[in-house]
Amino acid sequence: MTRPMPGTFGRVLAAVAVVGALGCAKARTPEEGYRRFCKAVTAGDAPALFEALDQKSRWAWMTVQKSHREAYDIILSNYPEGPEREREVRRFERDATLGSGRAAFVDEVGQHAIGGLRPLCTGGARFETSADGTSATAVLASGAKVPLRVGPEDKSWGYAGYTDDAEDRQKRALADVEQVRTSAADYERAAARNAR
Repeated sequence: MTRPMPGTFGRVLAAVAVVGALGCAKARTPEEGYRRFCKAVTAGDAPALFEALDQKSRWAWMTVQKSHREAYDIILSNYPEGPEREREVRRFERDATLGSGRAAFVDEVGQHAIGGLRPLCTGGARFETSADGTSATAVLASGAKVPLRVGPEDKSWGYAGYTDDAEDRQKRALADVEQVRTSAADYERAAARNAR
């Protein structure tokens, strides 16, 4: 068995890091954001589509999945056996067990949306950027418009066509988990009264 030459391991690690960084590179311009979006759409790659979304949309989906996971755990831990518990477990189980916001997006939206998004990636586009530089629109020759937005934290550009839907889902998920917490507290109080 031969041993690697000194420094070979370091060069291999450096090469892996460079390849990984290239694969995870953020879109620094609206044009790059649009290309990344179209690459995911034309490849039919729903997980890559999630990564091509604007930061607010990605974060909203992560919040939805995390909230559903929390609600699911609370229900399993605090709700008494019965039809309400079973109904609520079924309601939150799918997102709770998917493991990530990306997986939830792919399952609920991404896979089904790819076909409808293909016409947005048919050719050249001109870009119009807002006065404050936080949003842009790719305007296609067909007249179709592709909304893009820069992330407030990561400064990457992404597709903003699902932002309103993602934020609505996030609001509902946060309200749902709050309701589950309230119900769990009510069950705990009732159990304590019955134990006296």
